[in-house]
Amino acid sequence: MKALIIGGSNGIGLAICIELIKRGYKILIADRNKPSDNDLDNKLYTYYQTNLLDFDEELFEKLADDKDINLLMITAGIGRVADFEYLHIGEINNVLTINTLSTIKILRIFYNRINTKMPFYTGVMVSIAGLVCSPMFSVYSASKAADFRFIESINIELELSGSKNRILNVSPGSI
Repeated sequence: MKALIIGGSNGIGLAICIELIKRGYKILIADRNKPSDNDLDNKLYTYYQTNLLDFDEELFEKLADDKDINLLMITAGIGRVADFEYLHIGEINNVLTINTLSTIKILRIFYNRINTKMPFYTGVMVSIAGLVCSPMFSVYSASKAADFRFIESINIELELSGSKNRILNVSPGSI
């Protein structure tokens, strides 16, 4: 059993890695930075360096071909708490690219693994901000709302296709 954690080097992604190791999973981490040796023993995982702003389709296709992977968790994401007027165009682009476009691309690459009769566990760290509007979260909320609706639509398609697999939308509040 292998689990691929996109964004597994820190935060919630790292916590998920640690828990899955306890459950016997071999961990694959795809992230910009390697986990700190203080956080995770480098003998417990395989690391793939990737930056979602420069999407490495070849890497994700290679990972999707690994038939031992039966769990995919996407936790990578960015956002800054600021009024919309203070967000730069490049920053807006980066938030939407990392939080939404990369998530959609990764799920598309893994879709044949998800849309099958074989169990394949998939989760995406979305956010309560995708459901509840608040000031200073405009672009972040928009990116997470897009993820929320996308996952909802894909889950309907999976149901209609006869697959029992679904994509779990994990939408925590402030952490």
